[in-house]
Amino acid sequence: MNTRPNVQRRAAAPTFDHGQSRLDLPLPAPPAAPRRATGLPLLLLVGLGLATAAGVVQVRARARVLELGAEITEMTSQHTELAGQRRRLEAERAYLRHPDYIGSVAAGRLQMVPATPDRIQQIHLTSIAGGAR
Repeated sequence: MNTRPNVQRRAAAPTFDHGQSRLDLPLPAPPAAPRRATGLPLLLLVGLGLATAAGVVQVRARARVLELGAEITEMTSQHTELAGQRRRLEAERAYLRHPDYIGSVAAGRLQMVPATPDRIQQIHLTSIAGGAR
């Protein structure tokens, strides 16, 4: 006796020669509804293109910032080096211009001696008649 009321039993599906039954076959697809042309794919493509372009621009800008930062660092170190070199050269110039150093070089290397008043000769210039200058 059937314990479930209102349940209909299926009749056995007929089989074909190759061993498949109708229940094994795929159901035919329902007829496709006509597609209306929408601009959604084009809109998505444009949006994707804009997002890609914005990303590329931002990456290039960040790369340029990093480039300029490296250049600034290099120039700062070069400036520091040149400022140190300038200080050393100014100190050397002050040393070389000092009268004590000039006197020691004149006496040591050039074998110069201070001039005594009897060795000083006065030179008098006379103008030549005739206008030759």
